[in-house]
Amino acid sequence: MLSLSIADQYHLKISVEIPPEQQSLQWKVFFFFPAKLVQHSDSMSSALFYRNLLQQQKLVKLEAVTHQGVKHDLLILRKTAYAVAKVNKTLYRSALADFVAASLEMLTEKSDEELLDFARYLDKFHQIHDDEEHLSQRKLFKLADHLLLYHYHQALLKAKHSAIKEEKAQYSLRIKNLTAYAESENHKLTHDSEFGREKLLDRLQLAQRILNRPYQLRRKMLNSGMLAEQLIFGFAAAFAMAFATAAAFMTQKAFGNFSTPFFFSLVLSYIFKDRIKELGRNYLMEKYFAHYFQHHYRFYKGSDSEVVFDAKETLYRLNSENIKDLLKKVRKAFSSSDSNAFKEALVYQRSYTAHVKKQQLVSAKFVDNLTLNLSGRLRSLPRVIRRHWKEADRNIQAVNVEQIHPVYLAFEVKTDSGISHKIYKLTASRKGIHALVEAVE
Repeated sequence: MLSLSIADQYHLKISVEIPPEQQSLQWKVFFFFPAKLVQHSDSMSSALFYRNLLQQQKLVKLEAVTHQGVKHDLLILRKTAYAVAKVNKTLYRSALADFVAASLEMLTEKSDEELLDFARYLDKFHQIHDDEEHLSQRKLFKLADHLLLYHYHQALLKAKHSAIKEEKAQYSLRIKNLTAYAESENHKLTHDSEFGREKLLDRLQLAQRILNRPYQLRRKMLNSGMLAEQLIFGFAAAFAMAFATAAAFMTQKAFGNFSTPFFFSLVLSYIFKDRIKELGRNYLMEKYFAHYFQHHYRFYKGSDSEVVFDAKETLYRLNSENIKDLLKKVRKAFSSSDSNAFKEALVYQRSYTAHVKKQQLVSAKFVDNLTLNLSGRLRSLPRVIRRHWKEADRNIQAVNVEQIHPVYLAFEVKTDSGISHKIYKLTASRKGIHALVEAVE
């Protein structure tokens, strides 16, 4: 349902999968950063966090890739390829998206004879669309055909590269037939220049997004929390101004208008006014968004106006006194002295509510992929190099070792069945993320 993985050197990926029978889900992630990563106030600000957070939502078909499923998709394509009715066109687009997704997954997993055998599915796909002039979705077919030919060609080349000498002939014959068909249809499978290859891959990626449109989601922000933030800022400023005005009035009443005490009271009250406004604003923001959400998103299915899911998110800080039980679990999972030094946690919370009826979407699950960029935080660390001596092949060598810092992440997932926890330890340095380890219960 929820998983954490390393996307690349500086990015963490949080993936949430919600099956159609799940109507609601809420999760929190507690970030326990070491002191060196939270020395600056900006590193814990919500504006910086959201700026470094990328999100992508989609629908994914539930059924596992099987030969029977691919045959069923081909049957639907045969019935709807030349249909003109709107309902049949919609069925065709969905079946085409399913067939392409299943085929690409099969090409990734299959090898040897099963990979060579995939040609018969491709032949049936071409037979269904042999009368291109009368196809109702000719452009979609051409995109799908090019995409499948390219990935099948790549899979064959990869298999031939690692095949033994006796098997290379079979792959060579299949590649020759595939290349001949692609040339007859004016489909490029490779290019001599680097720019040409980049352009080819970009075009195929665009084709894949177009074909997968029945499962794509459109996101719309309904509420950004801007009004609540401005009201909180205004209230904090009003409270600070009231304090400064009250101090000035009391001093004026006691010592008069043009006196030395009145002068110093004005200076000091305005100094404290700015501090009260800043502290009050931060305190009220933390308290408010710990109970109410900052952003509200609504997701629509494809180009339709059908609402699929709602998502709400918020970010706030919690003192370690408020999460003693969770900190105990972190310390128990990873017995380390650094886990005792955490004074507070940065909490990111996200909740989902389904709006699709079960009978409308029984074959797809909702997937929310979030990618968090930690580059700014990690690059702000001082570069500490430690010298390490070792002996290899009777030679003594000195190597440089980068100082690493642990980051602990605790997930709390709340569903109708109860609350569960997942705890991770992230090892990172200025060079990026080194390792990610999940605690074993």
